[in-house]
Amino acid sequence: MGNIIRSTEEIVSCSDNGQHPLVYINLKDGIARCQYCGQKFEKVDTESHAPKNTA
Repeated sequence: MGNIIRSTEEIVSCSDNGQHPLVYINLKDGIARCQYCGQKFEKVDTESHAPKNTA
């Protein structure tokens, strides 16, 4: 999977359209990857949808 899924939520779910078990991923650090399929998720600010500054 080459695309990054951006979300304003801190917790996201991934199941790769039923191809692996449903998992919940915590984005409190700003970015994370699904342990099963490798899909990347990124937390973005609500207002701008810009990447969250984790500094």
